[in-house]
Formats: sequence, C-alpha cells, structure tokens
Amino acid sequence: MIIQLETIDFCHNALNYCQKGGEFLHANECLGNANQIYQQMKQIEQINERCLKKTFHIKMRIAPEDKGILNNQNWIDISKSYAKKIGFENNLYAVYIHMENTDKEHIHIVASRIKKNNLAVRDNYTHYKNMDFARMVEQKYKLRKVKRRLEAIRKEEDFISQDKRTILLKDKILKAVTFSDNLDDLIFILKNQNIKVKVGRGISFTDENGIKKKGSAIDRKLSLNNIKRMFSYESKEKEQHKNQIITESLKNNSQKFISNKTKNSADNFIDNSDSLISDVDRNKKRKKRKR
Repeated sequence: MIIQLETIDFCHNALNYCQKGGEFLHANECLGNANQIYQQMKQIEQINERCLKKTFHIKMRIAPEDKGILNNQNWIDISKSYAKKIGFENNLYAVYIHMENTDKEHIHIVASRIKKNNLAVRDNYTHYKNMDFARMVEQKYKLRKVKRRLEAIRKEEDFISQDKRTILLKDKILKAVTFSDNLDDLIFILKNQNIKVKVGRGISFTDENGIKKKGSAIDRKLSLNNIKRMFSYESKEKEQHKNQIITESLKNNSQKFISNKTKNSADNFIDNSDSLISDVDRNKKRKKRKR
C-alpha cells in the first residue's frame, strides 16, 4: 500500500475533483455533495486565521495484484483508522473511491485540519505515520508489502538549469507527479498551483508568469513517456522507498547531533563548575593573606 498526504489550500477544488472522478464512500461530521461539504468545512476553518493550508488531501493506493481484496467497508474502516492515526478523527472529512475494481483502485480523503477547539492538526512526522499505518494495513488485509530493503537506484543525468524559476517549476511538477495516477490528476494538481499543462505529442508546462517550457527541457524525467512511467505503482513504490531511506538518514543524523550537543553541554558545565570552584579557592587564599 502506498499512502501520500499533502496539506493544501484548495479544499473546494479537491472535493469537486474527488466527487467527479469517483464514488462517495463515507463522511465524518458532514453531509451532502462536494459543495455542501465544503461550506460546512469553511464555516469551521474560517475561525482559524493563522493556519494557511487548512486541509489534508490523502491518497491511498493498493498494488495492482491486490485488486478485489478490499471492499467498500474495508476502505471505510481503513479511512477511519487512518484519521485516528493522524489526529483528525473528530474533524470534518469525506472519503471517495476512484477506479474501483481496477489495477489502479485507490481512495481519496479530503479532511479539515481545523479542530473544534480552533487548533490545527499537526502535519509533522506524517511520513513516519504513513509508513507505520501502511505496514499495519498490509499485514491485516494480507496485501503486497512495499519493499523496504535497500535497492540499487539507477542514476540518470539531468539537465541542470541555473534559472531559479525552472528549478521551482521542476520541483512542483515532480511533487505533483508523485501524487498523481494519471495525466488528469497531474493537470488538476498543477492547475491549482497556477501551472498550465499542454499534452500533445509531448508535454509542456506554463508557469504563473506565462513562461512555457517543454517537459524534457526542464528535466529528462519530465518527458511525456517518462511521466507516464512514473504513474505506475512500481515507480511510486521505489520513490516511497527512496524517500524512506532519506528520511531515516536525516532522523539518525539529527539524533546524533542532539546526543553530541547534550554531551558537549554537560562537559562544558563540568568545566565551568571546576573553574568556578578554583576561583572560590583562590579568593579564600587571598583573604587569608590579607589578614
């Protein structure tokens, strides 16, 4: 199972997209169609003015060979358990299933981050929580397990651009691709970031400043054929595994840094204490000499 979570500021569009492309499964603390659910979420979210991205958009996808294992009630149960794992179980959220009974079956959850006490559900450490939850679901329903051992990752040469705008555009497109299962998903996500996508014999992207570039000119990985390859479950599985390695490496380095910093602080405290004791002894000796 692959689980992806992003915080967004286009709740209304996300709800409409999920409703249009799939079937409604479940809602918590809200009722109605996408527009009605959005109005209910908006009523609560407008109270919190500090949080800029007030919505979670989650996608859960099973491997092609797991087709037919999960029924709708299973998906509902999974979504409820996930909401509790992340901490929005008492918030407003809606669940939709897409491409049911196909090799690309998956669900979307659109959830408000704003709780009834006006605080926002934290979005830190969600990567770890997603991995833990995916393992649990894989074991419970006997689904294919995501590979978690080290793999040889083929390195590809990239076209490196010094244009910062191109680098930012590339990052946005790659992030959108990892969250998409097809071109429609990609076009929708980028549209909400003011990036236009044109697909013909190839693919091109136009940023918010009106600058148009071919995908392959931004990065070789962003040619139309390569993007379509990245939509596959296997490709996303490898990407998730690679991100897991990076995240765990950063976590280990952070823990070592904190440990060393704590040790150094303790050593400095001891050194300072010894110095202070020495100063006190010297002052006592001076007073005795004066007498």
